[in-house]
Amino acid sequence: MADPFSIVAGTVSLLDVCWRVGSYLSKVKAGAGKIEQDLATLSNEVNALITVNKSIQALWDANKDPPPGIPRSDAERIEGLWQDINLALRGCRGVMDNLSNLVEEIIGKGGPSVQGRRDGIKKVLRKQSKSEEILEIRHQLSSHQGSLQLTLSALNLCYTRSSQRSNGSTLGHLNDNVESWGFKLQHELAAIRARMAADGDTKAKGSTIPNAAAVASQFQLNKHFQLPRAVSSIFTGRDDLLTDLKRLIFDASSSVDSKHIQKRFVIYGLGGSGKTEFCCKFAQDNQQSFWGVFHINASSPQTVKHTYSSIAQTAGRAANERAGKDWLATLAHPWLLIIDNADDRNTPLEELFPEGDMGVILITTRNPLNRLHGTVGSGSYHFERLGEAEANDLLLRAAYEPAPWSVAVRKSATKITKHLGYLALALIQAGKAIAKHIATLGNYLEVYDRSWQRIRRSRRRSSEKGGQDNIINMNVYSSYEIIFRGLEATDSTPTQDAVELIKMFSFLSWEDLRIDVLTTSVEHPRLQLEDDKREAEKAANETTTKGTKLMQTFKGWAVWVYLSLQTDRTDPILPKVLRDNEGDLFDEDRLMDALDQLTQLSLISYQEATESYSMHPLIHTWVRERPQMSTSEQALWCQAASTTLSRSILLPPLDTTDSAELLRRHLLPHINHVLDFQARIQARILENLKTRRYFWPATKTKFGRMQALESAKFSLIYVQNGYFAEGETLQVKVKDFVCARLGMEHAAARRITLFLAGTYHLQARTNKAAELQTEVFEACQKHLGADHPETLKVMDTLGALRCFQGRFSEARELLEKAIDGMTRTLGPEHEDTILAMDNLGRVLVRYFKYAEARECHLKAISILTKSRGPTDEKTLTAKESLALVYLDIGGEALGKVDNPNTDAALSQAHTLINEVLLSRQQKLGDEHPLTLLAICNLARITSASGDHIEAERLMRGAAALPTAERNLGPNHIGTLMGWTHLANFLARQERFLEAELIFKDVLQRQRYEASARDDGEHPERILGMWYLLKCYENQGKFDQAVDLCEDIFDALSVIGGKRLGLLHPFAKRVGERREELVLLRNNYNRSKTPVLESAVT
Repeated sequence: MADPFSIVAGTVSLLDVCWRVGSYLSKVKAGAGKIEQDLATLSNEVNALITVNKSIQALWDANKDPPPGIPRSDAERIEGLWQDINLALRGCRGVMDNLSNLVEEIIGKGGPSVQGRRDGIKKVLRKQSKSEEILEIRHQLSSHQGSLQLTLSALNLCYTRSSQRSNGSTLGHLNDNVESWGFKLQHELAAIRARMAADGDTKAKGSTIPNAAAVASQFQLNKHFQLPRAVSSIFTGRDDLLTDLKRLIFDASSSVDSKHIQKRFVIYGLGGSGKTEFCCKFAQDNQQSFWGVFHINASSPQTVKHTYSSIAQTAGRAANERAGKDWLATLAHPWLLIIDNADDRNTPLEELFPEGDMGVILITTRNPLNRLHGTVGSGSYHFERLGEAEANDLLLRAAYEPAPWSVAVRKSATKITKHLGYLALALIQAGKAIAKHIATLGNYLEVYDRSWQRIRRSRRRSSEKGGQDNIINMNVYSSYEIIFRGLEATDSTPTQDAVELIKMFSFLSWEDLRIDVLTTSVEHPRLQLEDDKREAEKAANETTTKGTKLMQTFKGWAVWVYLSLQTDRTDPILPKVLRDNEGDLFDEDRLMDALDQLTQLSLISYQEATESYSMHPLIHTWVRERPQMSTSEQALWCQAASTTLSRSILLPPLDTTDSAELLRRHLLPHINHVLDFQARIQARILENLKTRRYFWPATKTKFGRMQALESAKFSLIYVQNGYFAEGETLQVKVKDFVCARLGMEHAAARRITLFLAGTYHLQARTNKAAELQTEVFEACQKHLGADHPETLKVMDTLGALRCFQGRFSEARELLEKAIDGMTRTLGPEHEDTILAMDNLGRVLVRYFKYAEARECHLKAISILTKSRGPTDEKTLTAKESLALVYLDIGGEALGKVDNPNTDAALSQAHTLINEVLLSRQQKLGDEHPLTLLAICNLARITSASGDHIEAERLMRGAAALPTAERNLGPNHIGTLMGWTHLANFLARQERFLEAELIFKDVLQRQRYEASARDDGEHPERILGMWYLLKCYENQGKFDQAVDLCEDIFDALSVIGGKRLGLLHPFAKRVGERREELVLLRNNYNRSKTPVLESAVT
């Protein structure tokens, strides 16, 4: 290692000088206010140097001996860093000696204290004469302090990593300490490089920066990197602003209170001026300084919700905006968020920021008022036009003009760039047109002017208003139009395919245009067709085997004729490159050729990390709104976009693969755009009809078989992404259409009805769900027969829902019949039979038949583990149900348990629920409703084991309840159930007042209206009342307990309908408890009477 004496001597001597100079400065500041302000920063530099010096001493003392087993390369790197520190200490000592001499000259012979007004004036004058020297010393001190701090961070990172390696960890797994030091080192490197660039200092400080950078390069600290679009390979200009922004972001002194403020910076200016590209370039250059880089598309409330939802999914949380914001707000690692296209004046920008003071946010906007949200440095940059030299470079690089560029070439470029207003996007499009030989440097302006005049005439006819932004956008539009016409004029398959693709892309979202959406739009219809054939063969075999009645045969024939007439026999509306039929088979290479054409012209850009494309918003708008795009053509390409999306979506049961689920997550913004544009186009068509001389009556948009299928598929995407209301709206339209034309005797009508029922159930609207399931069940019995597998499956589903509604008697009857029928027709170990048995187990628990319920769940777990695997959700549901059986056996039961083994039962419950929770966290994320349910059940088991504080922590500290309220809503049955159990945990801790307040709030009857039937109570509300009763009893509030017991009895008399609740074993338990409470109340009142009589006497 470095010479120990040099290190120790260097730190000690430097400290001595620092203390002496610091003391002088503080005395001078105390004596002369005018000097105080000028020397304050110098004093701060000295104090910072003292702090760093102490840290160096501590690190040296702790690491005098090299770590055991350290690799030679690491030892050499550490040795080099200590040598850097030794050199920096010597440099600091020299600067401090100079500073000491300078301060003594300023102080004079009278000492640091100011002796009267005259002495103070002399000191001020001497200080003023030394201002330049003080400024230089300040600069040198800051530089040395930064070098020492940088090297110190690199050493800490080396030692921490060596310690981790000695514990057996690999480089691929960085613990929090290593990551913390790594980010600190990256930020200090960025800050010191930015300061050097700002000062014009291009020389590295000896080996300090290279050595520290070598250490930093060993660690890949960035884990998430999501940009609005890939950075162009021809990015040009604004290097000074990139350097300045780096200094502002990473230099701790750039904000008023950098430790307690969220760092935000605004880039505002004209569309196409390169705002987004600049932010993406900054993120790319500083990728390793951030654990995560994310972006928000702020162009509309819908895109904000979707992109924040994507961030939440990255974190393994529920896919919603609030979850994404909360995750960023609590993230301990450094992150960068790019809020792009924040131009919607109806959405306050501050609502888009994650709360707190964490993170760095870059904002792009055309609204200059948004610059007020900047918090570091000047807070904003105004982007208008590139400088002339930068604009020329960008144009020539985009045109692939070979360098070095002659004077004549630069002169031609200058004419073009000046004419295009030095606007980055317009220059790129011009360069691409030249590169593709659509125009030349010499004649480009002639071609451009013709395009401009053509657009102006068209816009004048459409009475479009002008304005500065529109005029500037015309530069981009005119440049684009040249390229587009060049594409159209080229008679080749790739270019014609490219034209069709970009027209279709303009009706999708301009971000995340994934390749797999295009390819699966061809592959998935093949899979669906094969499945339809299998279903048809299966149905034909069933008809042949079982025979059919004459009327059923006639109805089936009539439906077939109707479907044949309704079926659209024309080719689907698609770009030619995505068609797949006998005469025009799909060719993926042809698709890639077309995409390459668009990429080469910078009309779209490719992001390799996500295998997706994006478009600039201005190009996206222009393709869709160009003068030659009539309303009818817009309708055509909007339908092509809709068809492509629809064909990429598989319907159940073909959609259960992980890849299909992942794909569906990315479709939501595209579906939103398509449906929005369809509505706009339809409104425009109706408006155009009104303006015709011979007016034809406006007709509604046709909703046929194709539209019904698309709506059903789109509703699947909405429901999966948690947009239940939007999914429900589409499903209701499909159900009404299908049922009106086919009737419930057709499988398609029954399926969409069950689908809609499932959506109601997800919203805890179980009454609506039960109505629809009953309708389907009756239709199955009528048209298929009582023993048909579909009838039995619907019977099982309805039985499970009846249990949820508290209609236990009906649920048990339905499930037992379903199991009996499935056992006879499908076999005792068929998956449907086993799932029905698992549902029956949950009903048997309600009747306190714990042994029978346990056998149902054990059998389900055994068979489902073999057929589906131990972590499949249906297997996990059976495990969770068994865990709750053991919970009841272990002491939570409302009824009597024979021979309970409490400890063993609770131990088994713990094991099972922990397995379920871990699997759901890994597969579904921390905020999925089923994960939250597992956390709640773990808390219940934990409380039953006696650890009520840990149970409370799980519900509150693990954010289970706040997450449920945010994602599900305050009146969702799952949220209400969670609060009920938390109140019970508090009561067990004898925190009765808190518990009572929660119980009274949660048990309000109106909060259960969506889940409870009109003729009865919800069982979870009755359970909460039972918990509150025990809370009253434990406080000696026997009057309230007896009254509540009466309320529970009344609730039981109506639950399930027909007063069936009174036949339940729990009703007997409530009656017995009432008698016990009356006796306790009477005894309590008698014990109080003598005391009262004595007091009166």
